[in-house]
Parts: sequence; structure tokens; C-alpha cells
Amino acid sequence: MKNPVTHYENFPVASVLCPAHLRPAIAAIYHFARTADDLADEGTATPAERLAALAQFRQDLHAAAHQQPHSGRWPQVFEPLAAVIAQHALPVPLLADLLDAFEQDIRHTASQHRYAVDDELLDYCTRSANPVGRLLLHLYGVTDEVSLAQSDLVCTALQLINFWQDVGVDVARGRWYPSQQAMAQFGVTEAD
Repeated sequence: MKNPVTHYENFPVASVLCPAHLRPAIAAIYHFARTADDLADEGTATPAERLAALAQFRQDLHAAAHQQPHSGRWPQVFEPLAAVIAQHALPVPLLADLLDAFEQDIRHTASQHRYAVDDELLDYCTRSANPVGRLLLHLYGVTDEVSLAQSDLVCTALQLINFWQDVGVDVARGRWYPSQQAMAQFGVTEAD
């Protein structure tokens, strides 16, 4: 991206708490997700331009997964990521799920789509949040179903908290995450 975007996230602090041998892998995953999210959210690109950029990003992911040359547009993302995919046998479908969620964000704007029921929003979280937890568990060699399910619950909860705290930011981007079901259940209106 031409103008780097600053984010308020706690990744730099959390990464210090991880084992040193996993930090490059965690950083590669973070930079992949952060860059894709910025392509979907930041700047003045049109929805069509954003989707085109994410399509190229997806092609570069495919190239990295197969140890083939990438487009060169995001070398700071795909050179480290290709090494991490090879070294850790990273599950590429989880990375692709994140791209699916970012594309969904662009396609489902507040004026065109509202989440009617909580289950629709929870389904979105299976692609927007849960893959990150599963990728990290993969790096630690944790693969049992109980741990994966617990990770999904934590990641979904964190995603929902993010939605609730950032309603103003999301609405300004044309996104509306509170479900109509939850709003009715708790007596919340759009004006609120």
C-alpha cells in the first residue's frame, strides 16, 4: 500500500510472548491478514477495485502455496509467507477463508445486506476470525477437536466484541454487523 495504515491492535506486544522460533511464522500470518484487511477496508478504492486487488492477493497466495513466483505486488507478505507455508505445512485453506471474509465485507454493505439472524453473523466469523486461531494452534501442533472448538469460540467472541466496539467505524464504511435478531431481542434501534 502506498500510505501505510496504522492500527491500534496489540499484535507487537503479543508476539513477544510467543516462542522465538514461531515469531516469524506468526508475523507472516499477521501481515497476510492485515494487508488483505487493508485492501478491503482502507483508502479510496471502489468496491470493484478492492475485489480485484483481493483476487490478485488470492492468486499470490496460491502461488506461495505452490512455491511459485508471485505477482511482486506484495513481496513483503508473500516471500515470508511462502517460507512459512513450506516450513510449517500451513493449512492454506484457512488463509483463503480470511480472504473470503474480506470479500464478503465488500459485497455485503449495510445498504444491500444486513445480517438477519445471529447464525448468519456466526457463519461469517467462521471465515473472519476462527481461521486465525486455528492457524496459531497449527503452529503449536495442537490439532485435537476440543482445542479447535474452544479456539473457534474464543475467536468468534473476540470478533463479535470488535464489531460491537467499532459500530461507528463500520457504519462509516457501509458495514452493519449487529444482527436484526439481536437488535430486536435487546431493543436496540439504528438510531441508538
